[in-house]
Amino acid sequence: MSTNEVKMSTKRGILLVANKVSELLTRNLIYSIRTSGCKLSIKIIHFGGGKITERYILENTEYLTLNDFSIDAQQFIEDIRYTIKDCPKGFLYRYLGLFLDWDEFLYSDNDVVAMNNWETLFPYLNNADLVHADEEYLTEGKYNYNKPEAIKEHFGDNALLTAITAGHFLMKNKKELINDLLAAIKWIKQNPDIAKSHDQALLHIASLIGKWKIINLCKDCQWLSSWAGDYPNTLSLIQKIQANKTAISHIHYSGGTPTGAKAIDDLLFADLNENERLSKLSFINLKRSFYFFEFKKLAKKVKHKFNFFPS
Repeated sequence: MSTNEVKMSTKRGILLVANKVSELLTRNLIYSIRTSGCKLSIKIIHFGGGKITERYILENTEYLTLNDFSIDAQQFIEDIRYTIKDCPKGFLYRYLGLFLDWDEFLYSDNDVVAMNNWETLFPYLNNADLVHADEEYLTEGKYNYNKPEAIKEHFGDNALLTAITAGHFLMKNKKELINDLLAAIKWIKQNPDIAKSHDQALLHIASLIGKWKIINLCKDCQWLSSWAGDYPNTLSLIQKIQANKTAISHIHYSGGTPTGAKAIDDLLFADLNENERLSKLSFINLKRSFYFFEFKKLAKKVKHKFNFFPS
């Protein structure tokens, strides 16, 4: 079999986790994926809570629940959940991509907009176990670890330079990676208080334990930052793309639920027509007038403080 035939026979897909609450973000994400020219299969795992009913989403994806997966896959999530308790269980479903019938998959959060055809990202997996595009490596581990220096002590001085934003990554579907994630759970239990109890730290520790081959397109290939916070508006984003003459894979509105009020948030309305967009902006302005977003942020902090997450 030729190299081209091998590549053509590789099964690839995109995995999302969503529910009714994130429906609008999910629709825009799928719209950006499809309008980029990407034709890969998209599967959505139900996060929990209200189910998605949006017609455009259901027509462009396969909608799954945890019960559609094997007993082994369900037990895998329970094993992780037993230790990683500071995030909703649905966040852990991103790792169910390792139990699908794909050879390689791309996982994306809902608060993401595709900036290019994601099919072009998969060839980077030829020389890696995981591919991502973010600048998490510049944060010195403060979002993943309570004691970042301890990670250096256990895994080497450069350990924090391989940090991963778990909101968007490509991964090979290999049994060894599942074993590494389970080993990371054991490591976290044996070394309490070092890692924050969420899925992103778990992914990074698994990569360190398994010595994964990782390509960060931002660090290794000088692609532009994927974080929306690095761009004050869409004009700035376009100007940086033009000035740097380089690629960008996606824009990620991480760091809290995007309100739609910031100038760079305009990309979140790409799927809307003129009337829908104006209506959306008017509603956002009304919410701001009643301090809705401030109260929502406060409620989230209280929820996190008391560790109240649905199972």
